[in-house]
Amino acid sequence: MKGKEPKVLGFYKEEGDEVLIGELKGDQEGFYVELPSGFRNRMEIVVGNKIKFFLDSILDRDGHLLSEIGKEVMGEVIGYWNELHLPQEDISRYNIQKGDKLRLMVKSVIQHGVERNA
Repeated sequence: MKGKEPKVLGFYKEEGDEVLIGELKGDQEGFYVELPSGFRNRMEIVVGNKIKFFLDSILDRDGHLLSEIGKEVMGEVIGYWNELHLPQEDISRYNIQKGDKLRLMVKSVIQHGVERNA
């Protein structure tokens, strides 16, 4: 059995989709999920980046499935480099509440007009 190479500051990606599970934070001025440092480091995330992801589902605070969504969404890193802001219309449309956990499958990061796969 061959061991996996260890992750160092998140620069090594595991096989498969880039899945993020984050708690919805913020307020009516802007809702966001915090991006994990490993992902931010590996993808060199900065303020102004757009992130294309598949909003898979909403989980409650205990991780139980509340609802499946299955929609591709474009978020943006605004204000701080660790805050992925979600479009207000999607928050309203799917009745997502502050404190809900969102399961996101990252597709790509758009930085300076260049799209890179996650």
